[in-house]
Parts: sequence; C-alpha cells; structure tokens
Amino acid sequence: MTDLESTQADRPRLRVGFLSGIRHAVPYAEILAELADVELVGIAESQESPAWMHGDSAAAAESVGIPYFDSLEPLLDARAVDVVVICSEPIRHAALAARALATGLHVLVDKPIGTSSVDIAGLAAAEAGSAGTLSVINRLQSPAVQRLRRWVDAGSMGLPLHLDVEWFASGAHFATSVERPELVVDPHLSGGGEILNFLLYPVDYIRFLTGLEVLEVHCEAATLFSGLHQDAAVEDCAIASLLLENGVTATVTLGRVPAAPGLGPVSSTIRILGSHGNASSDDDKPQVSRFDTSGGVSALPVDGPSSVAILRRMLSGYVQDLRNGARPAYGLREAAASLSVIDAAYASVAQGQPVRINQTG
Repeated sequence: MTDLESTQADRPRLRVGFLSGIRHAVPYAEILAELADVELVGIAESQESPAWMHGDSAAAAESVGIPYFDSLEPLLDARAVDVVVICSEPIRHAALAARALATGLHVLVDKPIGTSSVDIAGLAAAEAGSAGTLSVINRLQSPAVQRLRRWVDAGSMGLPLHLDVEWFASGAHFATSVERPELVVDPHLSGGGEILNFLLYPVDYIRFLTGLEVLEVHCEAATLFSGLHQDAAVEDCAIASLLLENGVTATVTLGRVPAAPGLGPVSSTIRILGSHGNASSDDDKPQVSRFDTSGGVSALPVDGPSSVAILRRMLSGYVQDLRNGARPAYGLREAAASLSVIDAAYASVAQGQPVRINQTG
C-alpha cells in the first residue's frame, strides 16, 4: 500500500445523504454504495411534500437498504452528513441546494441545477457563504469525450471550427429511465420540456471541447412523437444553432424519440470539423458485437450502457475530489453557462429568431 493509499484508508468514509429520492436517487445510490470510502446515511423528504413524494422516496430508500426520514432536518446536519445529493423534481433543485449549502454541507445536484438562470444568483450567494461546495451531475467523464478533448489539445484536427452534437433518448425506455413521466413532462414539476432536460449535456460537451462560450442561440422546437408531451404542451425535440466565441459554430439535435439510434436509453454522438481534419465520437463505443448464424446482430458497450458507465466514473471522481480536499471540476460556473444557453433557447423558440446570451455576472 502506498503512502497516499494508506492516508486515504485512514480517513473516515464520506457520509452521503439524499434530499428527496423521487428522481434518479436509486441508480446514484447504488453506484455510491459500491465505493469503499462512502457511507450512505439515508434519504429524506420534506414534510411539506405530497404523499406520493414521501412514498416514492421511502421506496427508493428501501430498495437500496438505507434509512428513510420524513423530514429533511436529519440530513441537514453537518455532524451526521458530509454530502447531500439533490434528487427531487427539478423545480426544487435550487432551493434545496441553497438550503443545504447554508448548513455547510457539500451539495451534488441532479441535473438541471435550476429551471432558469434566475436561480443562479441565489445559488452563488449561498455557495459564497458556505464551507461546502456545489456540483452537478454531468457526463464530461465520458471516455469518448475525454479522448476527443485529448485530440483537440494535441492539435490533431487543427482548430475546431464547427461541432455537431446529437442527443436522443429512446421512448422505448421511457418507463424505466424516468420514475414518473410527469417529472419530465409536467412543467409544474420539471420546469420545462426536453430542452431543459437535455440541452445542458450537449452544451457541456461543446464548451468542454472548445473552451469557448456560447454567444447566440437560434432554436426551434416541436412535439412530434409523444402524446404525453403534447398533452402537457411541452416539446419533445429541438434543433439549436449556436454561435460561439471566435466565430466557431455548433448545432445540437435533441429529443425523446420512439427509438434512439443507440444501445441503451440514451444515444449521444459528436462530430468536430477542424481546420485540418475532423473527428467523431459515440458514447456507446467501444462495443462488443455478436453475429449469430441466423443473421441476427447484438451489441453491448464495453463497461455497460453509456449512462451507467459515465455516471460511475463521474461519481467516483467526485468522491475522490472531496476526500482529497479538491473542489469538484464541474461547479456553479459550468452549470450556469449551460442554463444560460437553455434560457436563450426557450426565448428563441418563443420569439422565432436568434437570441444573444446575457454574459453579465
């Protein structure tokens, strides 16, 4: 055992609690439970929450074998918890994060960090006055995206001039990838439609790969496939054209479609057109393919479905950052940049024209 490993082994485990467990808490808790330096403390729901939220949060706690609390206070105690993960409906994300920061806890928020850029100022003030840090679930630890970044840094394609990102969720997996459909389609819970739900991932990729900020957004959205989205009057797909600094451009096509062109619930591909070459990536690659004698073909990504593999890398890195006293790499600044693009995209849809992003603050 090295000196570093010995030092880490001597530290107490990172105590992690969940504020609400109604969305994505189970897969996050299952991955965190695999880490030897994490102790899961429990899942708590606000006393004011409706009965179905208490029921869903209690069921989540039972499924992973950890305690359930019918109020938030036991997990807002820095003497008992080091980190809280916010897994409520999106409209509560910012308020719960600010409340946890006020107690000095580290906070990891399920995406999105808030439902509009209005939430950012309050979170910035809360983090500035807290001993804790604020981070957001993200997919930047995708092996494919990390390799693309290394190629960009090495100058393999010259200067990136245009990026094209496709992000699709498969409607065939909707019932299993979303605990309740209303958490996505009901604006009173979700805060919006699939632009709010998904656009932050492609924007994260674009900013990470170029190091540039988005200046202008032209977005068109529609409801083409889902009756649930149609009934709630929210979009299920969108196309966004982005103007970045230095004249670099990008396009994003996203949506929840009947069958995504991938091997799991989510399919994500990126193409970079550079001044001296181009490169493309697929989060589901590398994969193992099997061809049978009857002509059938089956494939499985190495390390499992991309969403699970990427999340495992992200959560493991996040825990190690905190245990080493480092600030998480993805913080409020990154989340705010993505949310400002989402705000501009919705404004562009409403106005039918390109919208400049407010860069102040």
